[in-house]
Amino acid sequence: MRRLCGDHGDAVFGWALGRFEDRRDAEEVAAETMVRAWRNHHQYDPARGSERSWIFGIARTTAADQHRRGRRRLRLVPDSEAAGEPIDDLAAARVAEATVVREALQGVSMAHREAIVLAHYGGLTVSEIAERLAIPEGTVKSRLYYGMRSLRAALEERGVLG
Repeated sequence: MRRLCGDHGDAVFGWALGRFEDRRDAEEVAAETMVRAWRNHHQYDPARGSERSWIFGIARTTAADQHRRGRRRLRLVPDSEAAGEPIDDLAAARVAEATVVREALQGVSMAHREAIVLAHYGGLTVSEIAERLAIPEGTVKSRLYYGMRSLRAALEERGVLG
Protein backbone atom coordinates (compact mmCIF):
# COMPACT_ATOMS: atom_id res chain seq x y z
CA MET A 1 0.00 0.00 0.00
CA ARG A 2 2.80 2.40 0.88
CA ARG A 3 4.52 1.73 -2.44
CA LEU A 4 1.33 2.24 -4.42
CA CYS A 5 0.60 5.51 -2.60
CA GLY A 6 4.21 6.63 -2.98
CA ASP A 7 4.36 5.82 -6.68
CA HIS A 8 0.90 6.95 -7.73
CA GLY A 9 -0.91 8.74 -4.89
CA ASP A 10 0.11 12.29 -5.84
CA ALA A 11 -0.82 11.80 -9.48
CA VAL A 12 -4.21 10.28 -8.65
CA PHE A 13 -4.96 13.03 -6.15
CA GLY A 14 -4.01 15.75 -8.64
CA TRP A 15 -6.22 14.16 -11.26
CA ALA A 16 -9.17 13.89 -8.84
CA LEU A 17 -8.67 17.44 -7.60
CA GLY A 18 -9.09 18.69 -11.15
CA ARG A 19 -12.44 16.95 -11.44
CA PHE A 20 -14.15 17.57 -8.11
CA GLU A 21 -15.20 20.92 -6.69
CA ASP A 22 -14.21 20.02 -3.14
CA ARG A 23 -10.72 19.01 -1.98
CA ARG A 24 -12.20 16.44 0.42
CA ASP A 25 -14.07 14.79 -2.43
CA ALA A 26 -10.83 14.50 -4.37
CA GLU A 27 -9.05 13.06 -1.32
CA GLU A 28 -11.84 10.51 -0.89
CA VAL A 29 -11.65 9.43 -4.53
CA ALA A 30 -7.85 9.20 -4.36
CA ALA A 31 -7.98 7.16 -1.15
CA GLU A 32 -10.68 4.82 -2.45
CA THR A 33 -8.72 4.37 -5.67
CA MET A 34 -5.59 3.38 -3.77
CA VAL A 35 -7.53 0.96 -1.55
CA ARG A 36 -9.16 -0.67 -4.60
CA ALA A 37 -5.78 -0.92 -6.36
CA TRP A 38 -4.21 -2.47 -3.27
CA ARG A 39 -7.04 -5.00 -2.82
CA ASN A 40 -7.10 -5.97 -6.49
CA HIS A 41 -3.41 -5.75 -7.32
CA HIS A 42 -3.42 -9.46 -8.13
CA GLN A 43 -5.54 -8.53 -11.20
CA TYR A 44 -2.91 -6.15 -12.59
CA ASP A 45 -1.33 -7.55 -15.76
CA PRO A 46 1.90 -5.78 -16.83
CA ALA A 47 1.44 -7.17 -20.34
CA ARG A 48 -1.69 -5.00 -20.75
CA GLY A 49 -0.04 -1.72 -19.75
CA SER A 50 1.72 0.20 -17.01
CA GLU A 51 0.68 0.05 -13.39
CA ARG A 52 -0.12 3.78 -13.49
CA SER A 53 -2.51 3.32 -16.42
CA TRP A 54 -4.21 0.49 -14.59
CA ILE A 55 -4.56 2.64 -11.44
CA PHE A 56 -5.97 5.56 -13.43
CA GLY A 57 -8.56 3.19 -14.86
CA ILE A 58 -9.56 2.41 -11.29
CA ALA A 59 -9.58 6.15 -10.51
CA ARG A 60 -11.95 6.88 -13.40
CA THR A 61 -14.29 4.12 -12.26
CA THR A 62 -14.14 5.34 -8.65
CA ALA A 63 -14.90 8.93 -9.69
CA ALA A 64 -17.81 7.76 -11.83
CA ASP A 65 -19.15 5.64 -8.97
CA GLN A 66 -19.04 8.64 -6.64
CA HIS A 67 -20.77 10.79 -9.20
CA ARG A 68 -23.49 8.20 -9.91
CA ARG A 69 -24.28 7.93 -6.24
CA GLY A 70 -25.18 11.59 -6.46
CA ARG A 71 -22.98 12.52 -3.53
CA ARG A 72 -20.43 14.45 -5.55
CA ARG A 73 -20.41 17.11 -8.22
CA LEU A 74 -17.93 16.35 -10.99
CA ARG A 75 -16.28 19.21 -12.82
CA LEU A 76 -15.09 17.91 -16.16
CA VAL A 77 -11.82 19.43 -17.32
CA PRO A 78 -9.22 18.32 -19.84
CA ASP A 79 -6.35 16.27 -18.40
CA SER A 80 -3.92 19.08 -19.25
CA GLU A 81 -5.64 21.31 -16.68
CA ALA A 82 -5.58 18.74 -13.88
CA ALA A 83 -3.15 19.79 -11.18
CA GLY A 84 -3.15 20.12 -7.45
CA GLU A 85 -1.21 20.01 -4.26
CA PRO A 86 0.34 16.61 -3.69
CA ILE A 87 -0.98 14.53 -0.83
CA ASP A 88 1.82 13.21 1.40
CA ASP A 89 2.30 9.48 1.91
CA LEU A 90 1.27 9.53 5.57
CA ALA A 91 -1.98 11.39 4.84
CA ALA A 92 -2.80 9.01 1.98
CA ALA A 93 -2.11 6.00 4.19
CA ARG A 94 -4.33 7.41 6.97
CA VAL A 95 -7.20 8.07 4.59
CA ALA A 96 -6.84 4.58 3.10
CA GLU A 97 -6.76 3.00 6.57
CA ALA A 98 -9.82 4.99 7.64
CA THR A 99 -11.67 3.78 4.55
CA VAL A 100 -10.81 0.15 5.27
CA VAL A 101 -11.84 0.49 8.93
CA ARG A 102 -15.11 2.19 7.95
CA GLU A 103 -15.91 -0.66 5.56
CA ALA A 104 -14.98 -3.28 8.17
CA LEU A 105 -17.24 -1.57 10.71
CA GLN A 106 -20.19 -2.17 8.40
CA GLY A 107 -19.78 -5.89 9.09
CA VAL A 108 -20.11 -5.41 12.86
CA SER A 109 -23.59 -5.61 14.39
CA MET A 110 -25.40 -2.30 14.85
CA ALA A 111 -25.29 -2.47 18.66
CA HIS A 112 -21.56 -3.21 18.72
CA ARG A 113 -20.80 -0.63 16.01
CA GLU A 114 -22.72 2.05 17.91
CA ALA A 115 -20.67 1.44 21.07
CA ILE A 116 -17.38 1.43 19.15
CA VAL A 117 -18.18 4.64 17.29
CA LEU A 118 -19.24 6.45 20.47
CA ALA A 119 -16.11 5.32 22.32
CA HIS A 120 -13.43 5.62 19.65
CA TYR A 121 -14.75 8.37 17.41
CA GLY A 122 -16.99 10.20 19.88
CA GLY A 123 -14.47 10.02 22.73
CA LEU A 124 -17.12 9.01 25.26
CA THR A 125 -16.38 7.00 28.39
CA VAL A 126 -18.16 3.76 29.24
CA SER A 127 -20.43 5.56 31.70
CA GLU A 128 -21.26 8.28 29.15
CA ILE A 129 -22.10 5.65 26.52
CA ALA A 130 -24.26 3.76 29.04
CA GLU A 131 -26.13 6.95 29.86
CA ARG A 132 -26.62 7.92 26.23
CA LEU A 133 -27.84 4.46 25.18
CA ALA A 134 -29.76 3.87 28.45
CA ILE A 135 -28.05 0.52 29.06
CA PRO A 136 -25.90 -0.80 31.94
CA GLU A 137 -22.16 -0.09 31.90
CA GLY A 138 -21.46 -3.82 31.83
CA THR A 139 -23.42 -4.09 28.59
CA VAL A 140 -21.37 -1.27 27.10
CA LYS A 141 -18.14 -3.02 28.09
CA SER A 142 -19.40 -6.27 26.59
CA ARG A 143 -20.43 -4.57 23.34
CA LEU A 144 -17.06 -2.86 23.08
CA TYR A 145 -15.17 -6.09 23.74
CA TYR A 146 -17.13 -8.26 21.31
CA GLY A 147 -17.46 -5.46 18.78
CA MET A 148 -13.70 -4.94 18.71
CA ARG A 149 -13.18 -8.70 18.33
CA SER A 150 -15.54 -8.69 15.37
CA LEU A 151 -13.84 -5.63 13.88
CA ARG A 152 -10.42 -7.24 14.29
CA ALA A 153 -11.66 -10.39 12.53
CA ALA A 154 -13.06 -8.29 9.67
CA LEU A 155 -9.75 -6.45 9.31
CA GLU A 156 -7.79 -9.72 9.40
CA GLU A 157 -10.10 -11.06 6.69
CA ARG A 158 -9.23 -8.03 4.56
CA GLY A 159 -5.52 -8.66 5.11
CA VAL A 160 -5.01 -5.44 7.08
CA LEU A 161 -4.07 -7.17 10.33
CA GLY A 162 -1.96 -10.27 10.61
